[in-house]
Amino acid sequence: MPPEFESVRWARLEPRSRDKSLAPGLEARVHDPLWLLGRQWQFGELNADGDLGSAIVAEISAQIVPVARYRPGRAEDGAAAGAYDAGAQPLETLVEAEEVRPADSVRARARAGQHFERLLAAHGAGAYAGAFRVAFPLSAEPSSLDASSRRFAGFLAGRAIDGARLHAALAASLRPADGRPPTLPATPAVKDADVEPVRAAATAWLAWSESLVHAPRAANAAWIRERMEYAFAIDAPAANGSGMLLEAEEYTDGTLDWHTFSAAASTTSAAGNAVEVIGPRAVIPSTVTYPGMPASRLWEFEDARVDFGGVEANPEDLGRMLLTEFALVYGGDWLLVPLEAPAGSLVRIVALDVRDTFGRVVRVGPTTSIEPPSAGWRMFGISPGVAFDAAAAGTNAPQDVLFVAPALASSLQGRAIEEVLLLRDEMANMAWAVERSVEGAHGLPMDRAAAEYARRPDPAPPSAAADTLTYRLRTDVPQHWLPLLPQRLEPNDPSMTLRLAALPSIQPDGSLVPIRPLGQLLAAPPQQPVVLREEEVPREGARVTRAYQLARWFDGTTFLWLGRRKSVGRGEGSSGLRFDVADQP
Repeated sequence: MPPEFESVRWARLEPRSRDKSLAPGLEARVHDPLWLLGRQWQFGELNADGDLGSAIVAEISAQIVPVARYRPGRAEDGAAAGAYDAGAQPLETLVEAEEVRPADSVRARARAGQHFERLLAAHGAGAYAGAFRVAFPLSAEPSSLDASSRRFAGFLAGRAIDGARLHAALAASLRPADGRPPTLPATPAVKDADVEPVRAAATAWLAWSESLVHAPRAANAAWIRERMEYAFAIDAPAANGSGMLLEAEEYTDGTLDWHTFSAAASTTSAAGNAVEVIGPRAVIPSTVTYPGMPASRLWEFEDARVDFGGVEANPEDLGRMLLTEFALVYGGDWLLVPLEAPAGSLVRIVALDVRDTFGRVVRVGPTTSIEPPSAGWRMFGISPGVAFDAAAAGTNAPQDVLFVAPALASSLQGRAIEEVLLLRDEMANMAWAVERSVEGAHGLPMDRAAAEYARRPDPAPPSAAADTLTYRLRTDVPQHWLPLLPQRLEPNDPSMTLRLAALPSIQPDGSLVPIRPLGQLLAAPPQQPVVLREEEVPREGARVTRAYQLARWFDGTTFLWLGRRKSVGRGEGSSGLRFDVADQP
């Protein structure tokens, strides 16, 4: 034993309880403050440390640049940008809403006509309801409808007013484009004494019809048909160059937030808005809490819903172990400093000064002052786009900018009225666009697979001559399976596209009629083909739907619109297509 340890004596302190049970020593009764102080000393809570001062007040200064313009589509499409007021409507409705009047179902047209009859009766002109039914009768083409839709349309034919035809007639007569005074349609004839009541009912009905569903006045330019997704950009120009152009090139799932956007190199508008400066504003910071957070005091009960001590992690679960260590060790070091910013604005923190209980003032700077923006991931930071040039952008660089998106917190999504599956068929070595459902005349999704099953005749009984074979050039494919044929973009370009084709349908007279899609997702303008990028039909497939959305904006305004969604598909499929088949009849 070294000489310096010869005089060392070790003694172990053991508790002595006057009771046979150890419960009194563990109860921490409130009438024993000396015991509580001893336990606090034992846990090190009474040890003073220079960097353990609690934050008592924070002063924050920020710059706010509001979003002022919206541009649908991609930059190369050449769409014009227009003014956008984030306080008037959420961004989802501006991006997703599509015109619904040309695709109104028989049910929607009939209900609109019934409401017009109610308005006529409310204005004392209910006697003209029958005349309007004769002038604008409801009818439907039965050839493109399933059996249930034909029955529904046949029942309402001649019994209701066609709301779509009525809207076209009233809009042309009450809002003439050539400057003429507004009048009622020539038919039905209205007596002079009843013109004003009928006109009042028609004006009220037009306002109701156009406010029922939020729809744009023109085609939705944000929908990129070749990729089956939305693309758009919003511009926040500023006079001092602190604005930014934010682009969203792959918006598909209906969840719009800061992570949807990437920064572009320049703005689309030369004129800039005045930058609003907030602060310095004094606020009281509060501790960030989360379920399972370790209690900061000695005998404080912790939240038992999350037990980080019971987390099971294997040696290779680095992500789980890092999250657990951060929550248990550093989770109590975060403070919440509130700052109210309007929706639809870019926020840049100019200064954040924190004063603690020792009177010291610490200026908290951005993480980019410690490491460059390209060094790693930054929470809530806007990433630069593919074509972003930080040197050319100058002050428009996306560092230290928080985008408060004018997005909805939540919305109600209705039943999908149309669904298309994009999938690959390895057996046929082809890709297909499968129309699983389209909107029927009754306003409900029409199952095209069930309609195809009902259309096909019953199989013939087996032939007596079992050794007889029938040759077929190809097998039949269901009519809702539409082929996607590969096609090169350019002769010398290896990039491929998938062009929507049409299989022929043999009519009773022997003629061939191409099978076209019935829904809106695969529809195209006249003389324009539907062409998809090859990467949009992966091995797992893709699922595209159309459904109505209902949401309320922060000013209380209700928005109902028809939008589209794209998600992961259901894998590969088989159409049953085969060529040169010889089988039994």
